[in-house]
Amino acid sequence: MRFILIPLPPHLPVRWPKIYTGRVTKVGSFATHDLRSNYIKKNGSWGLLKKWLANASGHKCWYCEAKSIRSPFDVDHFRPKLGITVDGIKLVGHNGYYWLAYEWWNFRLSCQRCNRPEKDDGDTLHGKANEFPIQDEAHRCQLPIGSLTSEAPRLLDPCVQADCGLLAHGIDGEVKPAAPVGTWEYQRASYTIDRLGFNEWNTPETKKIPWRLLDDLIRLAGNQPAVITHLQEHLSNDHEYSSFYRSAIGTHRDKAWVDKIWLETL
Repeated sequence: MRFILIPLPPHLPVRWPKIYTGRVTKVGSFATHDLRSNYIKKNGSWGLLKKWLANASGHKCWYCEAKSIRSPFDVDHFRPKLGITVDGIKLVGHNGYYWLAYEWWNFRLSCQRCNRPEKDDGDTLHGKANEFPIQDEAHRCQLPIGSLTSEAPRLLDPCVQADCGLLAHGIDGEVKPAAPVGTWEYQRASYTIDRLGFNEWNTPETKKIPWRLLDDLIRLAGNQPAVITHLQEHLSNDHEYSSFYRSAIGTHRDKAWVDKIWLETL
């Protein structure tokens, strides 16, 4: 997970402000949740921002940094729009953050594996879906007039730089919590890793295979133009799993030429 700095308006797509105003006005006019829900389900206009969101991350999933080659990305609502689950159990008495359904700052570009519910080989359910637990339910925002800042989400947010720093990347390809066991930060990282399945679907091996080649190039070929180019590519923010490669390549920072490249691409 790399920090995503969402480009601020007026860089939004030209059509979006008009569509946004119409959708928000309509949602606000409904008296019941059923009416709001039906309207929002039929008017998923956030798809118009998919390309804009993809450009912000180098066309990578904002959560796991995978590039979705053969399936389309989803536009995830960080705070779910039409219902909430906590550890897979529906939260009674809360109909979701419907008033945020069309707020661009609540959107996160997500691969389908991170966003959609799916069981792994061990029958464990992964995928964000409507999951949104917070540290203290007493501080859950219930209405548009409530304060979102009172919530402390358990799920790490790629749009919060400090959250991204709570994940560590081993040369085994696995994502691990960076904070000490027992802390709230550890709980958040562990939950995010498990819920989004960062270490499932053979993902660690997918990262390790090209790393083995890079590792050999660094050790055997050394400070050569072709090797430097490969390192720069893998350290680029646009590269798939670049956080992993930054950590893995960082194991060779005892070599001055590697350290120089590593620092130049921060």
